[in-house]
Amino acid sequence: MKIKVPDSMLNVWLAAMAAGVLFMEHFQRTPQFLIGACAAATAVGLLATWRRKNFTAWIVVPIIFFALGGWRFFAVDNLPQDDVSKFAGQQIFVTGTIRDEPQSKILPNGMRQIRFVVDAQAAKLNGALQKISGGLIVTFYPKSDELPTARIGDKISVSGNLRLISNYKNPGQIDSVTRMKADGITARLSAGKQGVAIEAVDGGLWTKFLRLVATIRQHYRAAMAQVMSTQDAAAIFAMLFGGYAGLNPELVEDFATTGIIHILSVSGSHMSMLSFVVAAVCKLGRFPRCVTFAVGVFVIGTYALLSGLLPQVMRSASMGALVFFAKTLDAEAEGARLLTLTALAMLFNQPLLIFDVSFQLSFTSTAGLMYLSEDLRRTMERLPKFFAEAATMTIAAQVASLPIVVWYFNRISLSAVLANAFVMPLLEIVIVGGLLGGIIAVVPIVGKIFFACLAMTFGLGAELNRVFARLPLSSVQVPTLGFAAGFFYYVALILRRPIILPLIILLPLLSGLRPSGGLEVSFVDVGQGDCAVVVTPHGKCMIFDTGGVRERMFDVGGRVVVPYLKHENIRAVDKIFLTHVHEDHAGGAGSVIKNFPVGEVVTGNEGRAEYAAVFGIAQEHLPNMRAGHAGEVIDVDGVQVEILFAPTVGSGNEISNVYRIRYGDVTFLITGDLVTDMESQILAAGVDVKSTVLKVGHHGSATSSSEKFLRAVNPSCAVICVGYGNTFGHPRAEVLERLENLPTKIFRTDRDGLITFRTDGKTLRVETFVQAGKSGNATN
Repeated sequence: MKIKVPDSMLNVWLAAMAAGVLFMEHFQRTPQFLIGACAAATAVGLLATWRRKNFTAWIVVPIIFFALGGWRFFAVDNLPQDDVSKFAGQQIFVTGTIRDEPQSKILPNGMRQIRFVVDAQAAKLNGALQKISGGLIVTFYPKSDELPTARIGDKISVSGNLRLISNYKNPGQIDSVTRMKADGITARLSAGKQGVAIEAVDGGLWTKFLRLVATIRQHYRAAMAQVMSTQDAAAIFAMLFGGYAGLNPELVEDFATTGIIHILSVSGSHMSMLSFVVAAVCKLGRFPRCVTFAVGVFVIGTYALLSGLLPQVMRSASMGALVFFAKTLDAEAEGARLLTLTALAMLFNQPLLIFDVSFQLSFTSTAGLMYLSEDLRRTMERLPKFFAEAATMTIAAQVASLPIVVWYFNRISLSAVLANAFVMPLLEIVIVGGLLGGIIAVVPIVGKIFFACLAMTFGLGAELNRVFARLPLSSVQVPTLGFAAGFFYYVALILRRPIILPLIILLPLLSGLRPSGGLEVSFVDVGQGDCAVVVTPHGKCMIFDTGGVRERMFDVGGRVVVPYLKHENIRAVDKIFLTHVHEDHAGGAGSVIKNFPVGEVVTGNEGRAEYAAVFGIAQEHLPNMRAGHAGEVIDVDGVQVEILFAPTVGSGNEISNVYRIRYGDVTFLITGDLVTDMESQILAAGVDVKSTVLKVGHHGSATSSSEKFLRAVNPSCAVICVGYGNTFGHPRAEVLERLENLPTKIFRTDRDGLITFRTDGKTLRVETFVQAGKSGNATN
């Protein structure tokens, strides 16, 4: 007898498995506890439904899937004892096999970086060689005369300080640690002075095939580089095979603004687009639908092979094939069932996918196309067909993925329909033509002409997209949807209730409301740098230092600070206070200034030109900016900012300003990179530095935080802003010992992530992003 499981039941099973994964991730229970609890719940379910057998599957089977999800999470999340990550923090010599095509790029500081993904095989620790497993990222900064020749499958040997993969631990930040762990990568290593040693390995058939695919991609890259600008070639290559290396940041931002940034990486839309091109060709040839579907699947599979068979590519190929199946064979219902079954299989195989933003967006967008597009198409049937089709696909995908997009990116693109209607057709021509161009380029002169035409087509599309991106309200910032709001949103969407439209409008607005009446001071995890965001009782925002990194190899301002401000629904910055001009304190200010209205910037005494250079902004485009002066008291919404120290002579860390934030009886002391000599000057001048919370000077360096100064501050809490695994040895053991002897409660951004203090002016409460267990009360 054939048994068909209802679609709704399959969806319940999927939700139950996902809930099991989330339960185990959040509560960190043992498998024994999980199995025991689920067994008890199953027994209760069987007793409750023994007279109504039709309810048994609705109660008992979801419990089984819940247990299955939790068990799979535990199995995947707990790494074997020989995993390379178990040796983090040690100087190690590693040998392994190169997994993917090495990636080379020129950094903003002019250095070349080569990045290898390595499957570790053996390690030498303290002279002893032992077998290890797991994947790691190896970065190498070669001299111009020592570029290594490396291929997939070759053996690599490298030594250096092994570290864990780390995130910036702030709400709304994309979890790259879990994403890499899902791909089997758990550690990173920067090659030491000895560099890397590559040993050529012949490899088996699969390795040779992967090398052939890599050679084909290099052929495409070389053919485009002959006739295009470097940035155009990088953009078209990214559209064909993924990867952001060499892309113009303004182009990326424009594509993000208009909601088509997915086109710059291999996504489900690529797969759907290629298969629909195949469908159109097959329709002209009057091929049967089954043949059309088979050809489409072949094209998707071939493209996935050319793109390197990376996990994210395989997920995109699966989702694209499902959409093609549903649309080509008029089997939306079966396509929806297959989508659920595919998601179940993916989560069972790799439960960490549930935390991967690319999987979340791919699944919800595909579900939107499956479930919503037909209803939307009927409502737009009177519009021009090309516009109605673009609007249908765009709105269906955006409505289904809205809570996820808002959580991570805090904006909705209102120009997405225009971009999908007018820009995407041009870019689709570039993608399809680009794939054909690699074949045409076998005849060099013809290939050059063809790729030159593609470059002009891409230029037209990029320029048109730039116009759309700069339209008023092209993209609007929206506050984050909380878990409860997102849950009710999806419930309303699944039930197809009319309340969904008001929810779309009201939930983000309600989620963005801030309770007034208290001060919030958050020390943001910006790695090896300082950043404190202050929100006053009525929602005004001040920032004390803005983070940044040396040599500008990573835009902390644009990729950490700005996303955090948007996540917290900050729409304008009243004042920025900078302690001094060093990049790890002021380097992120440029991105903040570019993304938010800024009322005033108060700086140290280094000079306007020095700050403009660090910001990356021409002096004539700077906001109102001035140097702070000792003794100033600035009032913002009832919160006083006192400038206790503002040296005018010195350089580097010697010239750090010292600010104290005061709200009622609670105070926060911001010391920048204040050195011990300057601490002595402050105390000698009789300045009262006593404060409730101390931002420890210079990331916990031994050059700051003298015992005399710490005792004068006498803080209840101390915050050390420091990067995980930094090469400076911060914080120093002697500084930690002095703080513990006060005593004071110590918080560190490398361990705790975002550290948030809330006060009504009398009591003080602190919460950390990483460990809720460290939340508590601190008294003045």
